[in-house]
Amino acid sequence: MVELNKPIVESILDENMNLAIILPKAVAKEPVFALYFFRVMRRYPLHRTYDGELPEIPAGETVDFKIMGETALGGEPDILAVWEERPFRILHFAFGIRPSEIWLYRSIPAGTPQTGWGYKVEPPKVGDKRDYIPGWLSPYDNPTVATECVLYHKLSIEIGLKNDSGRPIRPSMRILGAGYDTIQITNRNVIEGMLRQKPPCRFLTVGGLRHFTWTVPEEWAPPTEVDKATIERVLAGGS
Repeated sequence: MVELNKPIVESILDENMNLAIILPKAVAKEPVFALYFFRVMRRYPLHRTYDGELPEIPAGETVDFKIMGETALGGEPDILAVWEERPFRILHFAFGIRPSEIWLYRSIPAGTPQTGWGYKVEPPKVGDKRDYIPGWLSPYDNPTVATECVLYHKLSIEIGLKNDSGRPIRPSMRILGAGYDTIQITNRNVIEGMLRQKPPCRFLTVGGLRHFTWTVPEEWAPPTEVDKATIERVLAGGS
């Protein structure tokens, strides 16, 4: 099990490593997942800091979900948007937060607040005492997998913040990770092997556990659908 305080720099992939993006197709009694497999051909660091750019948040107040703009939350352009000219580019990063009293909320895709909890009526919102990451769990100087994110063209993110202290705070944030230029892997035999970790493959969940309607670039080949029957076949060594 990966610890939530594991530094994101220890999870970044190298060139020629494999990854699979996991998207939910059905998550009820008979779950089905769509998997897209890729190989990293090129990698370059992602690093962006927000220090004086972010506004002061009054004690106990919140900032609702907004995109990560160039100079402020909510301001265009969205620096985490992947261009349509790069359909096989994948961003893999985490947020570092300062000070520890700032809570971070994520909405992936934008408009779909993510959660690991169950609910039937209202989705989580900024300020709730659930589905947030406190600053101490992913600090500014050492962002961790607690705030890990994966983005590609047609998938966006918004973040929300809460000041959980008794004083006004101007928060600082740091985006740290890598951008990958990839090629998609479509060979069935290779994919079957990756499901057995032969060759090794890093499986990455997109968003949280809340079901959402997703889209991918038109250039991507159809996914491999993974259900109980597929897993049983793979574990049995079948094809």
